[in-house]
Amino acid sequence: MVNVINCDTDKGLLTYIIQFLASSTLKIDAGGTDAVFDFEDALDQTEMAQLAVNELKKIPEVRNLFKERWLPAAFNLDDLGQLPEGTLGHVYAHKIKSQDFNPYFYKKVPVVDDISYLKMLWRTTHDIYHVVAGFDTDAIGEIALQAFFMAQTPIPISAMIVSFGIVMISLYEPHNLKYLMSEICRGYNLGCQTPDKFIAQKWDQYWDLQVGDIRGKLGMKAIL
Repeated sequence: MVNVINCDTDKGLLTYIIQFLASSTLKIDAGGTDAVFDFEDALDQTEMAQLAVNELKKIPEVRNLFKERWLPAAFNLDDLGQLPEGTLGHVYAHKIKSQDFNPYFYKKVPVVDDISYLKMLWRTTHDIYHVVAGFDTDAIGEIALQAFFMAQTPIPISAMIVSFGIVMISLYEPHNLKYLMSEICRGYNLGCQTPDKFIAQKWDQYWDLQVGDIRGKLGMKAIL
């Protein structure tokens, strides 16, 4: 990678991080995601971004995804909701609809290289991870999922969300800090103990499979 940002060449990323951390958009109940995606884009030139790509491409299944530039096919929530109970499609559709989420909430970026592809791969499959890994979509559940993902795929935004999450919960919800730390540990350990990478899966081929069977296929330990 050319022009990698490090502590010697940083001309403003650290300032941006501090401003981002102090921004009201990061408060736990703010609900917006645009700032998170903008921040993720700002991390493209960090060494960690390229390291994540390099490490993932050592895995044959992931390397093939990079070659194919595979992204999940478009889907219809009503169709998924008609699948049998307990299947990934049914559970996913119910969760998205019950919480009035937009399944295409993420910011789209052109796929022009491996780093931009990895971002889109992560963004388009992120909500599926919540279902399969078993983490809620509230603030603590999101941070715990990022800890899981960080253990499996050390992309910069996951490390940042976990770090910022600890700061924000400490500031705004200190009564939840102990619970947050236990969930971060649970997420990270579960990620370390799951041998098959979530990022390596073609999730749109799993819609009609039972969530429990998918977890078994990936080698996940029991979810407590």
